Amino acid sequence: MNDDTRVLEADVPVQNVNNNLQEKSKFDGQRAYTKRNESPNSAQSIADLAGTGLDVFILNYSTKDIFDRFIFERTSEQPEVVKLAYATHAKTIYAGDSHVMAADLFSRYVDYKVALSTGELEVELSTHSLRDITYKLDEREQIRRKYFTDNEYHYLFSREAQVDEAALERLNIAQESALSREERKSLIMESIKAAGRTEREAFQPTLNMQRINEIKQTHNNINDRFNAVAAEFGPEVAERFSKTWEQQAQWQENVEKYKRFRDELIQQGLSHAAIEQALLAYQEQHFTANEVKRLHVLTGR
Repeated sequence: MNDDTRVLEADVPVQNVNNNLQEKSKFDGQRAYTKRNESPNSAQSIADLAGTGLDVFILNYSTKDIFDRFIFERTSEQPEVVKLAYATHAKTIYAGDSHVMAADLFSRYVDYKVALSTGELEVELSTHSLRDITYKLDEREQIRRKYFTDNEYHYLFSREAQVDEAALERLNIAQESALSREERKSLIMESIKAAGRTEREAFQPTLNMQRINEIKQTHNNINDRFNAVAAEFGPEVAERFSKTWEQQAQWQENVEKYKRFRDELIQQGLSHAAIEQALLAYQEQHFTANEVKRLHVLTGR
């Protein structure tokens, strides 16, 4: 799974979801359930759950970040597996029926992110007009409204929505034709850094990721990267990214080995059928089904 997604990062990633909207009826039951339970944290509810040793799920402005962190730690897993993992996790931290509400909201949040992750993944500043980007953001807004109630939208996305207009204004400035692509990116990032508190908070994950990417590009050695990230973001963050970078390096090594194996088969002058059979056997031995799909995209066969 891919993160959906923050509005107008340095390269302004937005999602093309024209063909990926789910039928509205799919969510009517979920939305009705949420509306019936939009106030699970009443005094009576909290009193009933007192003494359980578990918290009551409370939808607030930190909910989205909590969901994103849970998903980020399981980026290699399928959406349904991630949903099940969270449902199990919610039972261990939330009392009473509130864990059901948390799992229901998380499930729809995952579906929403999956919808955003399909189709066209990003729009480049240099090749798309402000109108195109505005249209894409409007599409995303429509999807959010289909997946979430007004109350859920408020806590999950309202802060981002508040900065969209300012971000579009910055983009308009950044599309100045006299500036290079890198200058445009720099202008946007500097504008975010100089923005008000609300905007900076909304874009802080973007700024953090930009800094971590800079560290990655600066240090080829994973240990050096770990130390640099740990110095700025703490050892826990460094540990997570270190594991991710190791997995990425291992994946790239496996892809290169596959390419060499394929090229060696071709050089042997084998028939097309023999090559395909050997490649299939190699794929089954060294890759999972999902990795094989990625492999075909990267290598063409």
